[in-house]
Amino acid sequence: MRYDDWKSIVRESAPLIALMMLIEISGGGVLESMSEVFYAIPALLALVPLINAVGGNTASIIGSRLASGLHLGMIEPSFRDKEVLDNMFTVGMLGMIAKLITASLLFAMLPLLGIAVNISFWKWLLITFIATVIVMSVVIPAAVITSIIAFRKGKSPDDFTIPVVSTVGDISGIIAIVLAIKMVVP
Repeated sequence: MRYDDWKSIVRESAPLIALMMLIEISGGGVLESMSEVFYAIPALLALVPLINAVGGNTASIIGSRLASGLHLGMIEPSFRDKEVLDNMFTVGMLGMIAKLITASLLFAMLPLLGIAVNISFWKWLLITFIATVIVMSVVIPAAVITSIIAFRKGKSPDDFTIPVVSTVGDISGIIAIVLAIKMVVP
């Protein structure tokens, strides 16, 4: 297969992208089911894009790194390849650090924007930490599995990994925030 043939890319990835769009729609329903928590502490809504964006971006980074490594023959299409495991760990740690720093800055900025933060800084960080652990535990393996399976089937991992991890990141991000809030906020 030629990877520069845009028609084949569209033909192969369009069904997957359509499925991912349908799954994305369910994320709003999950968020709506937790509306009473967000009414009580509206500032927690600010964590939704943070957790979703960094989760999807982090998984997209590992997906792209794996796709490049697989195409160049530097990474074996195996779940036990040392390079794959090293990438998973490194990307996970960078994602965690980025989320905690961004959440701290966000906590400091919300009052400046006139948004009341009716939760302590430590609970805010704990919610972020728990949600991040959950999201990373889902999106990083999803990126690796999608990349390896696509490569083994002779497809370009780039065409499949990003739509899958973006959707998985959004859905798992919403669920992770809801779970983290339920664990931390009485």
